[in-house]
Amino acid sequence: MSIPQPPGTEIVRAPIEECWRRIGVTGDRSCPELEIYVHCRNCPVLAEAARTFFDREAPEGYLEAWSRILEEPEVIADPDATSVLVFRVGREWMALPTGTLVEITTLRPLHRVPHRTAGALEGLVNIRGQLQLCVSLHTILGLEELPPTVQPDAEAPTAARLLVVERADGAGGRWVFGVDEVAGVQQVVRSTMRSVPSTVSQSNARMCQALFDWQDRTVGLIDDARLLDGLAELIAH
Repeated sequence: MSIPQPPGTEIVRAPIEECWRRIGVTGDRSCPELEIYVHCRNCPVLAEAARTFFDREAPEGYLEAWSRILEEPEVIADPDATSVLVFRVGREWMALPTGTLVEITTLRPLHRVPHRTAGALEGLVNIRGQLQLCVSLHTILGLEELPPTVQPDAEAPTAARLLVVERADGAGGRWVFGVDEVAGVQQVVRSTMRSVPSTVSQSNARMCQALFDWQDRTVGLIDDARLLDGLAELIAH
């Protein structure tokens, strides 16, 4: 369908290749047609370019590939499955419900808090312009202490990341902690989970609500409510 032109205007000239990038609103705005159309999105030149783009022939094999994808049977999600983020802290593999996760980000400088940076509290980190409390899962879970995961080394790439978490209901604020490796999001069937045995360390057992197997590893599912409530109580003292 052609775009009607304002009364008294001339027929649009042959399209200039990506003229909107050079002389249009995203360029130097020297195009004389802007006096008529105000914005490139109203100009028939851009409309013609868009029509040409969508009417072009599909690349070789494109339609066949999509046909195979659409012909595949629908995968029905297991209603008993839950989504978790699997990560490593020290030598232990842990997981958190994805509903708790706000962001996974790279390591960044840690700002110590005078007279408060001790034990579980490591300091403050800048996350998108806001200073957030950074805590040590190694300390909270009673795991073997490794070199700090929140001190980046520009000369040595690392798999360590910072996780930004908060309660699913948004209450209690956000927290940041370093992990030594992130494996990604996994779907775990609840019926395959098992209770935490009494042989697990006291701190770890208190924070973990279940265990499950993943890629020949035993992963501890952290009780996010207990962890975050415990952090708020710990920092308040």
